[in-house]
Amino acid sequence: MTGAEWAVVRPLLPVPGWMRGRGGQPEAYCHRAILDSIRYLAKYVPLSGELALNEPTQATELTSVPHSAVYLANLGYTYSVTVPRDVDQARNELRSVLDRCEVWLRTASVAPEPPAQWLQDLREDAGTMTRLRTRAASTLINVALLGAFSSGKSFLLSGLQSGLELVEVPTADGQTADKFVGLLPSSPVPTTACPASVVPVDGQATVDASGTGYLRVRFTDSGEDEWEDVGNSPAPSVVAAYAMQDMDVTDRLRAHRDREVAELEIMLAGAKLPAKFYDLPGHGSPNPIHDMIVRAAMADADCFMYVSHASRTLSERDLDLIRFLYDHYLLSGKRVVWVVTAIDAAANLDLRDVPEWKATIARNNTYLRENFTLNGQPDLGFIGEGFLPVSPALEARADKLGAEGAEAAARRQHAESRMDTLRQAIEDLISTGTGTRHIAAVATEAQILMAPRHHVLAERLRNERLEIDELKELLKSQERRLDLLDSALPRIREDLERKLHTRIARTVRPFTRLAVHLHTELDDTIRATDLNRPTKMNQIQVLKAQALRTWIEAPVGPATLWREQFEAFKKDIVQTVDQVFGDKDLAGRLPDFALDVSNLSVPHQNRRSTTRHDVVQRAAALVGIVAPVAASGGWLYGLAAAGTLFPPAGLVAGVAALVFLGVQHRKGVISSLQVLQDEWISAMDSEVTAHKEQFTLATSIQGTDVIDHLADNLAQYREQLEQSRDHVRERITNPENQVRQGLIDQLEPLCTEAQTLLDSLGALKAI
Repeated sequence: MTGAEWAVVRPLLPVPGWMRGRGGQPEAYCHRAILDSIRYLAKYVPLSGELALNEPTQATELTSVPHSAVYLANLGYTYSVTVPRDVDQARNELRSVLDRCEVWLRTASVAPEPPAQWLQDLREDAGTMTRLRTRAASTLINVALLGAFSSGKSFLLSGLQSGLELVEVPTADGQTADKFVGLLPSSPVPTTACPASVVPVDGQATVDASGTGYLRVRFTDSGEDEWEDVGNSPAPSVVAAYAMQDMDVTDRLRAHRDREVAELEIMLAGAKLPAKFYDLPGHGSPNPIHDMIVRAAMADADCFMYVSHASRTLSERDLDLIRFLYDHYLLSGKRVVWVVTAIDAAANLDLRDVPEWKATIARNNTYLRENFTLNGQPDLGFIGEGFLPVSPALEARADKLGAEGAEAAARRQHAESRMDTLRQAIEDLISTGTGTRHIAAVATEAQILMAPRHHVLAERLRNERLEIDELKELLKSQERRLDLLDSALPRIREDLERKLHTRIARTVRPFTRLAVHLHTELDDTIRATDLNRPTKMNQIQVLKAQALRTWIEAPVGPATLWREQFEAFKKDIVQTVDQVFGDKDLAGRLPDFALDVSNLSVPHQNRRSTTRHDVVQRAAALVGIVAPVAASGGWLYGLAAAGTLFPPAGLVAGVAALVFLGVQHRKGVISSLQVLQDEWISAMDSEVTAHKEQFTLATSIQGTDVIDHLADNLAQYREQLEQSRDHVRERITNPENQVRQGLIDQLEPLCTEAQTLLDSLGALKAI
């Protein structure tokens, strides 16, 4: 079921009684997964005829529905049906193609008379292809874990990837006690001080990621992609020394003891889920590097997991983080999975003989329904079916019991842990979209690596087949084109920047009406609200975010206008290339095929001549935004370059937070509620100005990045023209080369195989 279909169907389904505070317990499986299963059953059983009607059991099981079994509760029979496993099939096909790509890159190193740096570049590309194959084999979804301090995120993450172990340790009194050891450190007090991620890898990884994984870290004084290795299966104290504050730094490697950690990563072989997990400390970190990493991870995430501990219910201190998540959801549409963990620690029965954790879930769901509403009703798109109860500790205990031979007790503890229910929710997200998106992204990156290498050999093969007169004519044509490139590049950039500036100016005109819109929507509500109460204050913030999104996404709103203007700007690029070079097809034939103006999600090559900081600074200068504001826009780069609709969710949260902090600072000296309300109303004007500047910067970043993309492509195109020209000159001076046919015989199979691989990658890219 697509997201659009679910948005239509979801409001028609009954709200479970436990979500309305009427008792009962959460269902084991989400409604969306059950409906998907019913649709698969209806579609495929009549065609295959493989319907098995068995004796009534407690549940109805659909086997082979993407990735795992889905259980339909309250029906008395078991149906078994095999359905296409599209994601698995596509992933297997991609792995096979990437294997062949790696072989081709290593084989192409023996191509006759290679260009300068050919062997070194091919070795680097083959290594990159190996890493892409690892990604294709291991990661199909990125999940960002958020929650209050010591909510159990790190503990839950370890459990989800089967990295949590229960061991017995001796105590001071000569007894033994249970101790849980995970991939990341966990503690009843605030622990993780920096962002961390756990990345699944396959058996062909370049490092030994067995056991508890391979730890590597990046420091605040390192470059963006400069990771330093720590090693395989580090002791828990070593991981804690890098991940936690106030730990013994002598447990680190000697060269790392005096450096501040920006983030750490554990590469893990044999992970239970094909998911990359981000363990995030939250937004608004006092460390700007950590905060930037958190925002980048949220932009990279396919979905979010909000983790709450079973021993405490949501309260006003959780509002800021959940509202930040809600703002992101409103503008990105990313799903949120709500989890109450450590239910084993809240299993005591109340006066009604109901476990404490069930009461926690009921109160948490009520809290979400009351504080996050849409048109007076709970925003079920954000809340979903509410919190899922899990216990990583019970599952780890079950694993220990199973290893000791206590199978019955192990099965009981495993069922009570409910961890497979949470894993099923993640697998459902993979099967309904994120899996194919990841496969397409890997195929795109592989295509970018292969295309320029194939182009060089295909051009060489074409040249070898030419006669001497054709070679001379080709040489003249190449020299004319090189001269034209040298003279045209500055003019092209100037012309495109002028057109971009004009289109951005048209896009932001509606912001002159935003203040009036917000005041019309919110002034009366603000004046009727007691802003001294955090929950009431949160309701205003939620209404403001909803009003802003509705206005921006309106048919005449800035986001809609920018989509139109951006599409027109893409056509400007093609027309400019055509006008300057007199070649309507050149834009589609640039070397790495990255100038696909209809698809800006194509990643850039690592050897790109511009940096993220360069793009942001030049984009700010283009639209006249001052440097301090532009500096805060660096984290927008990844969103803008990927073609994300504006404004990004973090933009709304960030701008609102800045203005809100100013109001909060003055709140202490405001004695009158009316004065405080006036402050909130007047602050919206400042927010409008800030939103306009950030929106303008984001659109300028996206346009500037496309211009840079074109310049990089043309520069690479020039390099290839030079190589081809030099080779043609050599051919002309040696027209009687006796080995020409031998060269053709060597090049033809390489070019044929490369074209086949590019075609396969193109099909996977469009999956």
